[in-house]
Amino acid sequence: MTISVNKMPLATWVALNIGSEYIMFDREMHVPLYIQLKEELTSKIKEGTWEIDSQIPTEIKLMEDYKVGRATVRQAVSLLENQGYLYKKQGIGTFVGRVQPSLGFEPLISLSFSLKARGINQKNIIVDNRTITPDKKLLNIMKWKEVKDCYYMKRIRYAEGIPIAVEHSYFKDEYKEALNKYDLSGSVAKIIIEDLKLNIVKVNQIIELKVPTKQEIEELKLEKNIKLLNMQRWIYIDGLEDPFFYLNFIVPENIYSFPIENL
Repeated sequence: MTISVNKMPLATWVALNIGSEYIMFDREMHVPLYIQLKEELTSKIKEGTWEIDSQIPTEIKLMEDYKVGRATVRQAVSLLENQGYLYKKQGIGTFVGRVQPSLGFEPLISLSFSLKARGINQKNIIVDNRTITPDKKLLNIMKWKEVKDCYYMKRIRYAEGIPIAVEHSYFKDEYKEALNKYDLSGSVAKIIIEDLKLNIVKVNQIIELKVPTKQEIEELKLEKNIKLLNMQRWIYIDGLEDPFFYLNFIVPENIYSFPIENL
């Protein structure tokens, strides 16, 4: 295949022979190079050239293949990470996350999604897992209108081996059997959205400062005088008037000063 630059007076094309294909970036069009590269990499993901959880070429390899600079590659890859197409594993490389962009609720309600996108190693330890009958106070907090059993789960969340959150989850008890078909130490948001395919119609959330309890100090290995961010979230799904899921998520107020790269 021959490309004649002289026949393209309005643009200077860079033709790259990758395998049997030519990838051409127009360096004079108004679309920045990193956007053109991002679109090319997106195509490889969507078309299955790069499979989910497979490692993509290194930064240097992409620079060589596409004849672009490091900044261009990093900007393109960063956009794909933000959309959920790619995720990083620290010290290993960048991997394919999904074949569709991360639209919808998952990026907003999933800590697992955010940590994975930043290449941070995570682990969730389930410390309690049972059916309970909420008392009047808890029922009011959950915003349920009548007393009914609920499925309760407590997890300690870790990032790079450091405890960063205590998580109390309350579900409608009739979903207990369906939930337990999946690995509840993973992303609960993913289970709700992708596995159970529940249609989220509304998410309410509030965040307040609170003084930690003695148990929370021990669980999160807190220093003196550190307060907690107490997040409460109510998730509503199609067909139910009451929240399907109530979450009480507790993290230290100094979470962003933790010694975890990119947290």
